[in-house]
Amino acid sequence: MKVILLLISFLMLAGCSSQTLQPPKYYVLSGSPGQLTPHKALHPAIEVHSIVLSDYLQSSNIVLQVSDHELFFSANHLWAEPLQVGIEKVLLNRFSNTQDLTTNEALQLDLNIDYFHIVDRDAVILSGSYSVENRAGDTWVRERFALREPLNDSGYEYAVSVMSSILGALSQEIAEKVAAHDSSAL
Repeated sequence: MKVILLLISFLMLAGCSSQTLQPPKYYVLSGSPGQLTPHKALHPAIEVHSIVLSDYLQSSNIVLQVSDHELFFSANHLWAEPLQVGIEKVLLNRFSNTQDLTTNEALQLDLNIDYFHIVDRDAVILSGSYSVENRAGDTWVRERFALREPLNDSGYEYAVSVMSSILGALSQEIAEKVAAHDSSAL
């Protein structure tokens, strides 16, 4: 009987020791340096003044919405840099390369993000509000936004690329609103 218990204990111990923990994976929104396009201007027409994230987005964990009211904070899929920094890099890169965005005034963007996460195997959502002002504090544009981009593949790496893409769509929306204001002011 003792031999059987010893054998069972040994098998259980061997089973526990054979499990390996997956190391965490780190992601950036801006992609690798080879994916960045060269800046056409040293200073973009719109500079990012501030980015305010909802409290749940302050951690380094990538967030996945698993039901209507439940969020999952991934322990193994993490942001390599603060999310505000990644968002700012993507927006500045896009603003620097927007050909339709030319203005004589230096403009500043204030961005508030309420939601920015993956919806379980379905989509990426990004919503909040923004305002664009000139240096004198005159508001050019103030808008709320809600963007949703479907996920056509699985995996965190793919989802992060869609998150970067949806930020590109937001930068395009902002650039179009600023261009419309600029042309109406002429």
